[in-house]
Amino acid sequence: MQLQRQRPRAGLGPSCLGCLYPSTQIRNPMFTLSQGSFYFHFQNLLYANGRHTTFLCCRVERQQEGLIDTRVFKNQGIHAELCFLHWFHDEEFFPGEDYQLTWYMSWSPCPDCAEQVAQFLATHRNVSLTIFIARLYYHWLPQFQQGLRRLCQEGAQVEVMSYQEFEDCYEEFVKKSFRPWKGLYTNYKQQEITLRRILGSTVSLLKEETFLFQFNNRHRVPRHCGQYRPRRRTYLCYLLARPGDTTAPTKGCLQNKKGHHAEIRFIERIRSMGLDPSQDYQITCYLTWSPCLDCAFKLAKLKKDFPRLTLRIFTSRLYFHWIRKFQKGLHQLWLSGVLVAIMGLQEFTDCWNNFVNHQQRSFAPWEKLDAYSKNIRERLGRILRSWGCGPTPSSGGDSR
Repeated sequence: MQLQRQRPRAGLGPSCLGCLYPSTQIRNPMFTLSQGSFYFHFQNLLYANGRHTTFLCCRVERQQEGLIDTRVFKNQGIHAELCFLHWFHDEEFFPGEDYQLTWYMSWSPCPDCAEQVAQFLATHRNVSLTIFIARLYYHWLPQFQQGLRRLCQEGAQVEVMSYQEFEDCYEEFVKKSFRPWKGLYTNYKQQEITLRRILGSTVSLLKEETFLFQFNNRHRVPRHCGQYRPRRRTYLCYLLARPGDTTAPTKGCLQNKKGHHAEIRFIERIRSMGLDPSQDYQITCYLTWSPCLDCAFKLAKLKKDFPRLTLRIFTSRLYFHWIRKFQKGLHQLWLSGVLVAIMGLQEFTDCWNNFVNHQQRSFAPWEKLDAYSKNIRERLGRILRSWGCGPTPSSGGDSR
């Protein structure tokens, strides 16, 4: 693979780059990308000759408003990621709003850029970032691998671009119908395996504010949650282990992505692992919302395809629990042998310890947590009894 030569960067302090340095030398980003540029620079070849420029296509979404901006950045003296950081600050986005950034990148970030983006996420706690990568950059070097892990540690979701992401990016930024190239899926699978090996047990940790808001089991959104007030989304955190295995369990944290519920992304990830249906596995999921009907049926199908899988779902809240079809989804999970229970103090604590960047702080339960859990657990019991199901399990056991 022919790779870009590393270029020197200015010495940067511990704060976010865009907060410290002016952007007078950076040209305005583009709104679209040419068809030729996309097919040349985003082709996910394992040996990519002549691709010396990094392109970064970005979607910016804001709470309650959805998509508010799209831009295309490329290297111009400094790397594309740093161009974005300057631009984001120059645009004067509202500091009290919740932003979701989605990046489609032709190359994964170098170590310096990864560190700057990680600092950006650490100092802008109202921003969430998902990075989709066409190709991995110097992926065999330890410092580049550590850069990717560093991004995950600050909460970034780092993924390899699949057909769906290539299509989304092409239609969004080239404005035409996407035609895949030969070998797209094979190359995607190879780079996906490489990325999973690099990240290993590294999981994109949730920020404390995100966990305390999104997993809060109050019926209504809390009136005050610091400066961070996103709408409540679906988050799914999971632990995969084999009984008796002393190695660390496989972890993951997913949320809804354009057109795909977190549960569907979870199912796709589990199926991509090549698990042996004849072996015993145990998966524990922590969900902010219980699954919808479609997701419930697909989770039941996963359980059927892996008969020796023990799948346990602990949910903070019940999703549209008064509507019959959503109750049917809970009933279907019960019939398939999937354990569905309500998160209690034990499960919130376990989820906090495994999936939150808590800086060694212990989980501090919010007011009336136990009372809310009890009410939701009783509601789940009434729903299942109305469908002729047996008693529901109590939370508080060993959910690890």
